[in-house]
Amino acid sequence: MSPSPTLRTEVTQLVLHSLPKEPTPRPDTPKTLDILKVRNIPLAFYRYLYTVGRPHHWTSRNLSDDALAREIHAPNVRIQVLYCDGAPAGWFELDAGRAPKETRLVHFATMPQFRGLGLARYLLAHAIVAGFDEQPSALTVETNTLDHPAALPLYRKMGFRPVSRREVMTIGYPNED
Repeated sequence: MSPSPTLRTEVTQLVLHSLPKEPTPRPDTPKTLDILKVRNIPLAFYRYLYTVGRPHHWTSRNLSDDALAREIHAPNVRIQVLYCDGAPAGWFELDAGRAPKETRLVHFATMPQFRGLGLARYLLAHAIVAGFDEQPSALTVETNTLDHPAALPLYRKMGFRPVSRREVMTIGYPNED
């Protein structure tokens, strides 16, 4: 295995100040879709969901069990999982308390085998509604140029507006030789 690369990325912070006027329709699929709140998510299941970020160099949750539990089991953290015909198809994580009057969409993803079915837009619409549950003045999210190329356009399509951009260096996953 090669050493972990240092990667340059541009991070865009986006904000949404209100719920969309129109509800997002359910995707046109005969599959059964359920979005469930997960309280006290098992660490192994969270880590499984988090693997979706590996190709995009997500590393913020590569933590010890104790540190990860402190992050994701905090009282202000909300996690919901989308199931498609009973299989985990996507998920999101909200942090509704670290910044005053702001909820942060910390992680949002659909699993690779469920992409192209219209599930991302549907799941993001649910994340937005859940993000405004506690009536914050803003819902924020960050994405970067290492994320899936559809991420930024989807956030913008759903009403998020860019408020800042910054270039950062990050440590990625090592290349597997």
